[in-house]
Amino acid sequence: MADTPFTVRVRAAVIEQTERTRSSSKTDIEESESNIASLESLELREREHACVVALRYLISPICTLPVELLAEIFDLAIHDDTHIKDAFRVSQVCSDWRRLAHGTPRLWNRNFRVRIPRIEFDDFYADGLKDWLAHSAPLPLESLEALALSLRKDTGSVLAFTVPRLRKLSLHISDALPILSLPWAQLADFTFTCPRSSRPDIAFDLLAQCPNLVQTSVFAGPVLPGAARDALSLSHLRSLYVYYFEPAGHATGHGASFLDNLLAPVLEELYLDFGKLSARSPRWEGAHFPAFQLRTPNITGLELRCSTITPDELKDVLSHTTCLERLTLEDCRRCFDETFIDALHYKDGVTPLVPHLHSLVLKFTLENGLADIMASVIASRWWTDIELASNPDPPAVARWTLVRVEGFLEPHFVNIMAGLQRKGIPVKVSVWEY
Repeated sequence: MADTPFTVRVRAAVIEQTERTRSSSKTDIEESESNIASLESLELREREHACVVALRYLISPICTLPVELLAEIFDLAIHDDTHIKDAFRVSQVCSDWRRLAHGTPRLWNRNFRVRIPRIEFDDFYADGLKDWLAHSAPLPLESLEALALSLRKDTGSVLAFTVPRLRKLSLHISDALPILSLPWAQLADFTFTCPRSSRPDIAFDLLAQCPNLVQTSVFAGPVLPGAARDALSLSHLRSLYVYYFEPAGHATGHGASFLDNLLAPVLEELYLDFGKLSARSPRWEGAHFPAFQLRTPNITGLELRCSTITPDELKDVLSHTTCLERLTLEDCRRCFDETFIDALHYKDGVTPLVPHLHSLVLKFTLENGLADIMASVIASRWWTDIELASNPDPPAVARWTLVRVEGFLEPHFVNIMAGLQRKGIPVKVSVWEY
């Protein structure tokens, strides 16, 4: 919108009258306003009126604030979820606010989303993005530490980023993977999602470029038969989240495991999610997991989701996970039976399965008749502080820090768990609604 003649006069008057406000009072301004009517020419009256408006603006409380305090107010007025609109609104109130906003980088350097269309950027979008990044100086794109890329289509070009401080990358693709020029070797945290990719082993190829990862979350398909691969060594990896999927056009149940060639000697947290596989596909790494365990002897946290692992297989896994402290089983209905639960039971003189286990989370409905056995196991691995202090021989197992059970639970089981809670055992129960 074009400026009106009066707006132009006011802006000029603001500049002219800035020094005048040092000695002006509200009374002086009111006297000037009362004298406007006595001026003979319309031009003089409009000029004096513009000066009065400018002076009122300049002595207003908001204009007397130190710029440091006003910048703090701007920062508090900008919310993370709407910060792009908020920053632009603040900068468009007046020229003074615009200069202050543009000179305050922290108003512009919060998380924001950049769309990367299939075709080249239009000039308007590219210019706006360039201006936004310029306002963030001295915190420009080169200072970026976390980046999330979501590519719905093949861009048909090379995407290159100069980001020397980048440590965390989240990459989501729907189709073919574009050519990405990124500092893969400096990444510590990498999340890769590709729910419809036609390349089942694409995650393996990307991880091979990231030798310094500490945490990664990947979609992984079967490694194709006959595909010779070198071992993938991630010597710093401590947390691994694997979401198995079936790529389009590939037969289910074929191919080697994603874990077969993975070397992660310091791995501590392992999460395996089989929920995206069809009922025809195997939902457990039975033939591959024992060898993987030998290469990852330090696992302290294990979580399985939608697995068809059997009680015997689960006992075998846990017997070779000697450092395990936290176990989560979600929608693994076949894994629990009386013999497995009994293997967790602590009896004097007999070291039970996973003696260091102190956190157990179950997210599925237990079969009828297991409530009393489960309660007995929980009680066998719990002592009060007084009991521990008075026992000359400390128990050979860890004491619970958390036992959480979620599912369609019978009232009898809920009542038993409530009884354990009254004894001080950290038991939490969540009953699902039908």
